[in-house]
Amino acid sequence: MSIANSHQISRYYDFFRDKEIVFTKANVQILKMDPRQVYVKCAGGQWPCLINSSSLQSAKIIIGTNSGAFLAIQKDKNMSIQLRYCFIDANGAPIHFFVNCSVGEINKYQNTEELAVVTLNFTQRPPDDLIFKIGEFLEANENFYHRKEDRIDINKNSIRKLGLEKEESIIFIENVPRRCILKDLSFSGAKVMLVGVPKFLVGKNINLKIDFIDTNESVLVPGIIPRAEFLEGRKDITSVHIAFNGDTVPMVYKLHINSFITTYQKTILNNQGEQVAPANQPVINTAAETAEATKTSIADALPRQNAEQQNVQAQPAATQTAASQAQNPTA
Repeated sequence: MSIANSHQISRYYDFFRDKEIVFTKANVQILKMDPRQVYVKCAGGQWPCLINSSSLQSAKIIIGTNSGAFLAIQKDKNMSIQLRYCFIDANGAPIHFFVNCSVGEINKYQNTEELAVVTLNFTQRPPDDLIFKIGEFLEANENFYHRKEDRIDINKNSIRKLGLEKEESIIFIENVPRRCILKDLSFSGAKVMLVGVPKFLVGKNINLKIDFIDTNESVLVPGIIPRAEFLEGRKDITSVHIAFNGDTVPMVYKLHINSFITTYQKTILNNQGEQVAPANQPVINTAAETAEATKTSIADALPRQNAEQQNVQAQPAATQTAASQAQNPTA
């Protein structure tokens, strides 16, 4: 995943300061927020609350109408108040900070008398940790729609930068697991090589398993096979084109693809003026199809065996495990 720098933080703040994220259960998990350590601080005390939504300029919190915080706000709406965020880093350690706020609108929560939604307007630019968390999330969703066809060739360099475990993976075709080799990835789809017959694969529903070792996460990306063809010179290896189901692409996958694309773009800009690209530089293709220059090496990586011999038999436990790993966080 990407590492924040001052330029990136400033860009996130400039572009996304007024964009709001709703803190659904799925989004809380993706952002790695610890809701148990979120609270408001005012009038000499602190009280737990839930963050309903947040931008880089304000937040909406849910608090009990009997809490000390709500009573203090009702008494003096011009009082200063602080909102405490808490996220968990890659090592499991908490990252917490306060944001200075002023009180805005106060409304009932879903017409109940016990809970209220209070809008807190930030009185200054929030800490960089919050800008990075929200900015990265929003940028990934934006690029998911605007850079769908940017395809990342899978090689040793891109495997490392994407945080993948390896180029070999598993594709579940109609719930039956099959070994495959990743050829390229994008927001909208992928291309893989596997042993099989094209006419028996086209139109099948699939789940492509992607393992990210940098964040120790594994996701299943659902999709369909719109096209497949034999690899040139082989009658046992098929090149399979996958179109992902856009609304169900896991946010974890989006974040990794976005991190790679934005980092690659930054590298290209930094290297402008150089005549020769560095060796083993990862490649992003904007065309719908990628070059077939590496067909021979990929063909050699897959043994010449009958398709039925290469099938990994679907076991009930394996299917259940795969299903449990498929998550669909959305913004």
